[in-house]
Amino acid sequence: MFLQPDPGKETPMRPIARWSLAVPLFALAPATAAGQQEPPVAGRRFQPPPDHWMTIDSLAQAVGLTVAQRDRVTEPYTALNGVMREAAARRRALREEMQAALAGRSPQELSEAERGALRARFDSSRAELEGYQAEADLWHGTIRNLLMPEQQSRFDALPKPEVLPPLRRGGPPGQ
Repeated sequence: MFLQPDPGKETPMRPIARWSLAVPLFALAPATAAGQQEPPVAGRRFQPPPDHWMTIDSLAQAVGLTVAQRDRVTEPYTALNGVMREAAARRRALREEMQAALAGRSPQELSEAERGALRARFDSSRAELEGYQAEADLWHGTIRNLLMPEQQSRFDALPKPEVLPPLRRGGPPGQ
């Protein structure tokens, strides 16, 4: 027969067993608590671009806007973020349409005709989103033109607003 330890008595194995279960949980806790995300792995989806560029306060601080400049920049800044919001809403709608068209199937499971139709819808969607990018670039340039030369160099160092990440625009990164 197996010997059963007294339930109220601490044996040398009980603390070890408790620690062996707790250590993996503590190792995972800091990354989870900090809200860090794992790097993308093949097959996982990337996060979509945000629905805004940056806050007006962040922009003012980053380039050193005066009060008068901030007043002049507010209108094109608001228009730029409006374009970013519209593009984000359109991306969500397009993603939902594509998922509905796939109906839970992978693209490889579609017939050649279905794949062709989906590819055509994707291409027209990309063209539509590139139009949003062109408008965002226009507003970005308008803001840049309202800045002094030393502010423009700081402005140029900021990340540009992106409706679609470079890889999704059909060109190589950095284009």
